[in-house]
Order: sequence, then structure tokens, then C-alpha cells
Amino acid sequence: MLNLAIGEFAALLTFIFVYRLLDLGMASLVAFSYLILILLQGSVYWFYRYILIVNKKRVNQRMIGLLKFLRRLNMIVLVAISIVIPIIRSSNKDLMIAIGLFLFGMIEYINYYWYRLSYGKSGFNIRILLNTGLQKSNINKLITK
Repeated sequence: MLNLAIGEFAALLTFIFVYRLLDLGMASLVAFSYLILILLQGSVYWFYRYILIVNKKRVNQRMIGLLKFLRRLNMIVLVAISIVIPIIRSSNKDLMIAIGLFLFGMIEYINYYWYRLSYGKSGFNIRILLNTGLQKSNINKLITK
């Protein structure tokens, strides 16, 4: 779990570094911000779970409430961003990159809050997915108990 937390945080930092190198518009920035927010939530969640295991404690009810709130908030922000991106785009390049970032953020949101999308040691393995079907994500299991 610590590896997951560190991995998500490292991805977040890498994306920030790469984004700063690019000359993009407001639509890309908005979509990028959503992706970073989701990755940060994932990193914090996995670090929290790691701390619980190390300290041999159970998940706090407040954390479950927070995760339920974040799942709803993320969905609202996702819908708002899908409406705003075409309006605030500065160019076609900005729009295309924003759509890519938006889709990546949406996939990460689904992966954290709804269904586990990574199967196998290498991440996404379509063969395992087809054999087992979609499984609830860890957060979804936790907040729907």
C-alpha cells in the first residue's frame, strides 16, 4: 500500500513537472487540475490505509464520510468540467489536450471510487479483466459496507 501511495504521488509530481513545460490554455489547466486532485486523493487514501495497517487500526467513520463526500463532489466537478472545457478553450490544441486529461481524470475517478480497473502485476490486463469481470474498488467496498 505504501508503494501505491508513493507511486500515485510520484505520478502527480511528474505530471505537474511535464505540464509546466507545455504552453497550454485554461481548458487544459482545468482538466489537469482535476486529474491532479484525483491522484492526490488516491495517494492520500493509500497512505492512510498503510498507516492503519502499521498501527493495527480500523478505518475511522469520519474517513468513510469524507470518502463518500469526495465521491459525490468529484462527480459534480467532473460534470462541471465537461461543460466548461469547450467554453474556455483557447485553441484546438488546448481542447484536445484538455479532453485527454479529462478522460484520464475520469478513468482515475472510476478506478478509485467505483471499479478497480487495474488487474495483474503490470496494471491493466484485459485477459484477467475479461475472466473476472469488474470488481468494486477498495474505496467503493469501504463506503458501501
